[in-house]
Amino acid sequence: METKRRIPYGVINWAQIVNECHFVDNTAYIRKLEDVITPVFLRPKRFGKSVVCSMLAHYYDIALKDRFDEFFGKTDIGRDPTPLRNSFLVLPFDFSTVQVGTLAEIERNFWENIKGEAGCFAVKYKDMADWSRVMEATGPADCITKIREVIRENHLPPLYVIIDEYDNFTNELVVSNRDVEYNAICCHDAQGDATRESFFKTFFKAFKAGLADGTVGRTYFTGVLPITLDDLSSGFNVGTVVSLDQDKLGLVGFTKEQTRKYVDEIFEEHGLDSSLKTNVLADLENFYDGYHFLPGAEPLYNSTVCNWYLRCLLVERKIPALIIDSNVRTDIGWFRRLARDSANALAKVRRYVEQGSGERADIGALSAKFGRAKFFSGEFFPYALFYLGLLTFEDEMTFNIPNLTIKNMLVDYYDELSEVTNTDEARRAFIDACHAHLKTGGAWRDIFDAYWLHYVKARIPAQSFDKMNENFFRTTFTSRCMDVMPMLYSFETEYNSSEGRCDFLAIPKPGVGKPAKLVEFKYFTNEAAAKGKVLGRAEPDAETVEQALDYRAALARRPDWKHRVSTTIVEVCGSAGYNWFDLAE
Repeated sequence: METKRRIPYGVINWAQIVNECHFVDNTAYIRKLEDVITPVFLRPKRFGKSVVCSMLAHYYDIALKDRFDEFFGKTDIGRDPTPLRNSFLVLPFDFSTVQVGTLAEIERNFWENIKGEAGCFAVKYKDMADWSRVMEATGPADCITKIREVIRENHLPPLYVIIDEYDNFTNELVVSNRDVEYNAICCHDAQGDATRESFFKTFFKAFKAGLADGTVGRTYFTGVLPITLDDLSSGFNVGTVVSLDQDKLGLVGFTKEQTRKYVDEIFEEHGLDSSLKTNVLADLENFYDGYHFLPGAEPLYNSTVCNWYLRCLLVERKIPALIIDSNVRTDIGWFRRLARDSANALAKVRRYVEQGSGERADIGALSAKFGRAKFFSGEFFPYALFYLGLLTFEDEMTFNIPNLTIKNMLVDYYDELSEVTNTDEARRAFIDACHAHLKTGGAWRDIFDAYWLHYVKARIPAQSFDKMNENFFRTTFTSRCMDVMPMLYSFETEYNSSEGRCDFLAIPKPGVGKPAKLVEFKYFTNEAAAKGKVLGRAEPDAETVEQALDYRAALARRPDWKHRVSTTIVEVCGSAGYNWFDLAE
């Protein structure tokens, strides 16, 4: 019996991926990367950067020349390889394994990392030269210098240096406010002597020297932020950040078309029920798509999280109950640090949750060099969130939130920064209402009422209501529903139909046996609600009714739509209360 391929979630090694797993072929980008000698590619964490490192290592390693067809024979680059294939000595590093402690501990752990990889390098290429002097090196820079000496003396092929997560441990220092240690590592000597360069800078300088004398042929670094690279300054000022190059945006991540073909392939090989496919594609788009890394660029899916979801799909043989991988969450410490304190962080995140994002964007600001000091300046806040994957381009002048996963994350930050004390009570009340909805046919109004009483009224300061709009309610209500009812519904906010964007849409998962739920929110400040005598009125305004019915009609026109739709208008009247209007089906 033929073994079926698996989903490459948690699989980084290219040999395993091509031989054992389903994968999306992005090898064509190897040609594009060759346009630059020292590319640096930045993306948010868990976006598939490490797989590219392994792909490049397998492609360029001279020791794997005889296995090229095994690793690339069925890929785009394999059908038309470049002249540089299998022509380097590959020296890879992964700095995510460098543990953070005291300055002395960081330096020791870094050296152990370098020494370990150098030892593996020496074993791999032992038949090409005597590398014994490398094992006698006294530190990271000396180790690289000795490798270069052996290459030069024996006329060997040059190095292809790959550093994955180049800024992982320095970012840990940044987010934990350890500026003294960060400066000591990236800007001057670890002992505080500004006239001496640190072990980190001299390490990178050894590669810069190798590029000058030809013992280093190329480098490829990945990371999340540009600040460490810029603060290294002369340490490695030859690195070229290519992650905003139009022709390299798709190096990691999936396009919509790639995702569709990938899902088709998985469904066919594993014999999954084809009726699930519409829900699967909708979930992948709503929760993991929407990353526009340049204005007007094709949006990309987070490939790593897509693989997490698809692995769950194969294990459960049904739409996964959980749709957000907790590992993708950005440490809230970044928010506090970027905003300079918790109070400012709450004010920042409140804007996204209560009012929507709509941050001003300037592509020039992303392209400019900036170190840690500028990165943490107030005006740079949205650009920092862009690098962390929490904001993306909506158009040439505006950032917005990319998808429901990030919206849910921001609501969690909002709660955590607000230091809410009734979290357990609110969750129990909401779960009870949702349980009644499932078991006894309880109404959506009961769910919203639990949300209103235990989340909105119990948590939101009265003065905040006059600053809100519909965004707060569609975002937080959706987030609460996603947390408690992921096994029942797939959720969308601002579903983009031919008639515009509706506020809330819950689509029943297969077997649930309930109609879809469409909710349109209308918000009135306390003053406007009192002046218009809105609270308690018998019917909503005609314009909102027409809008909600147009959204429902647009759903019915979708070729794949098979659900009844229960439609509701919720008029929120500041902090005073709300009106609930169910429209006839």
